[in-house]
Amino acid sequence: MDFPETSHDKLPPIDRNRELLKTARSEVYKKAGGADLNVYIWEPEKTPAYPKSAVAFFFSSGWDSGQLSQFAPHCVYLASRGMTAMAFDYRVSSRHGTTPLEAMADARSAIRWLRQNASDLGINPGKIVGSGGSGGAHIIAGAAMLQGPDEPAEDLSISCAPNALVLFSPVLDTSKKGFGHDRFPTPELAKQSNLFNAIQRGLPPLLVFHGTTDRVVPYETSELFVRKMKKKKNAAEIMAFEGQGHGFFNLNVSFELYQGTLMAMDDFFIAQGFIENDPESRMEVL
Repeated sequence: MDFPETSHDKLPPIDRNRELLKTARSEVYKKAGGADLNVYIWEPEKTPAYPKSAVAFFFSSGWDSGQLSQFAPHCVYLASRGMTAMAFDYRVSSRHGTTPLEAMADARSAIRWLRQNASDLGINPGKIVGSGGSGGAHIIAGAAMLQGPDEPAEDLSISCAPNALVLFSPVLDTSKKGFGHDRFPTPELAKQSNLFNAIQRGLPPLLVFHGTTDRVVPYETSELFVRKMKKKKNAAEIMAFEGQGHGFFNLNVSFELYQGTLMAMDDFFIAQGFIENDPESRMEVL
């Protein structure tokens, strides 16, 4: 994928991501705990006559920190493919003094905000993809699978479940054997947030990317999760990346692997009816 040449082309990849973030427009989607939480939005250059599909990204974290600009390159590409692409900020402990529960509530609020504002955004409220990495993957998958947590004043009649999920090196198991058990206020809340306990029929289609040598969240966790999803008759697939660690998919780690996951997302979105199969459009940005 090629980006337009700018004076920032020689910047390090993380700084380049930050510059790409500046190409989006931002809105406050939520006020919570004294903080304004922003969403960064990339619109397709060519707006179709029908409401667009949307993809909402949640940056990688352990619910503690992370780079909001992480998925900016993904957003730029997917906007070029006709989607409205968004990167959502959410509360993390390093900036807001919060726990995973607040981050989970923010992801739920984000999807509800999209549906509440679908008309103004020009998106189809029935074609929203949720995507994220690590803890960000956990909170958006939790929006699809769990019953809470929700903000007290939130309109619970609006579904917070995305219509499809794409997860990168996801946190799925919050038990003592998994990741992050001690970051929840109580063991019971960690148990309630364990996505393995919420697998049931009727969940959104799922695509998982995971490196086989991940030392943060073992690959076998995702493999087992997908297997259990399939047993419940859910559409779920995993793509294994041999010898890769936790953040292998990031542009600043490997352009080749970043591009590989991006093209797999493209194929997944075509198969699910979120974007059109347009080889010429796809090749223009490779």
